[in-house]
Amino acid sequence: MGFILIVLSALIAWLFGYLRHCYSYWEQEGVPQLRTHFLFGNFFKLKSVHLSELLQENYDAFKGKCQVAGTYIYTRPIAVVTDLDLVKAILIKDFNKFVDRINTPFNLEKNPLAGHLFNLNGEQWRALRTKLSPTFTSGKIKYMFSSITSVAQQLDETCRREVAASANSGHILELHAFGIECNSLRNPKAEFRVVARKLFTDHNRGVRWSLFKVTYMKLLNKMPIRLRHPNEDFSGFFLRLIRDTVEVRERENIKRNDFMDLLLDLRRTEEKNGLTVEQLAAQVFVFFVAGFETSSSNMSYALYELAKNPSIQSKLRAEIQSVLQKHGKLTYEAMMEMEYLDQVVNETLRKYPALASLTRIPSENYKVPSDDANIVLERGISVHIPVRAIHYDPEIYPEPNEFRPERFEAATVQQRHPMAFLGFGDGPRNCIGLRFGRMQVKVGLITLLSSYRFQLPADGSSELTIGSKNFLLIPNEGVRLRVEPIE
Repeated sequence: MGFILIVLSALIAWLFGYLRHCYSYWEQEGVPQLRTHFLFGNFFKLKSVHLSELLQENYDAFKGKCQVAGTYIYTRPIAVVTDLDLVKAILIKDFNKFVDRINTPFNLEKNPLAGHLFNLNGEQWRALRTKLSPTFTSGKIKYMFSSITSVAQQLDETCRREVAASANSGHILELHAFGIECNSLRNPKAEFRVVARKLFTDHNRGVRWSLFKVTYMKLLNKMPIRLRHPNEDFSGFFLRLIRDTVEVRERENIKRNDFMDLLLDLRRTEEKNGLTVEQLAAQVFVFFVAGFETSSSNMSYALYELAKNPSIQSKLRAEIQSVLQKHGKLTYEAMMEMEYLDQVVNETLRKYPALASLTRIPSENYKVPSDDANIVLERGISVHIPVRAIHYDPEIYPEPNEFRPERFEAATVQQRHPMAFLGFGDGPRNCIGLRFGRMQVKVGLITLLSSYRFQLPADGSSELTIGSKNFLLIPNEGVRLRVEPIE
């Protein structure tokens, strides 16, 4: 019994010594850090998988005092950038040292959907980005405009039908949805929609387990148990979708003016170095995720803020109607002419960015460019740029909780630091689909605001709650608004 107590005491002493060593990493590196819990570090207060509270706390505590602060997820140190000049250095000036986003290994044989542009690192990312970049030029986005307006017509028809059906309930609708051309608007049980809902609503594990897997994936992969990545559940669906689509379109020479057309053109023009079926499926998967959820959320957030601010809604509708009357119908040129709409979309992205932070991994030891300190970010350390904290900084955006599209008038934007808005990231690894995403949201808003007026319901909340169990910042309980047709 005495021997067991000695062993237990030694183990406990070793554990506390190990944790003390782990939680003093940033102090040893000369980087300021918040006070840590002796057992849980900075992690015990965390409630959301997207770390926004932890990043916000560090940004508030150290912004203006230092360029980078330190914190911990479990025992893993992460750096939080608090200076916009350093943000610019990481994303643009010294990008070649910060190419990678993640250091979590992926088994592409077992999980082919993981091989998409967002996940890949180093030369794999460079090669794929080079191949895909021509797909997202302004000319190619214009090429897809007719497909988006076709879906927007379905959106209008669906909204009109739902408004009529909800007359007895005061025309209150749940608006956190946006269709894609797979009959999902006409048929809510279409396979695409079922897959999407499962993808974004199935959270079998808590926040802490999700982050534990991400943080210690390399270690867990060495253990005899096999951790199943949630995306593996959808591999069969997307691989089957791509194989069937490739076969049908190539056999019948079908053209749809959509993203798949552009990927197939890329596959044909680069026979030796073209995309494999698995690579095609991975890109379609991430495009589906980004297009279905982030555009849906962005449009829902915009309508929510417009419902809260009727004068802004009226001003935007007046611009839309004026430009449409001038052009006779909705064209790509008409959409690009709507300056206030662009400001509304940007302000929505400021208040509700899709990601709480941008993550970069230095490929070599990186000395922070500063005259005041000798700080080095070690190779492989996780560096977080706190997007949401920057977007809510009152020194950058006075009264940040207020929705003010005028913040994005050209003259006002010029007065701010170029890294003050990171709705789509920045630098060579920014969001490759930003033009398409903006077009999708704009066409949706033009379609709905042309025909409907949006108001908060009598029992509606004055603030939206953000879900805590998804890495994307999406509404927790949807967006309920009162929708009235405009005569």
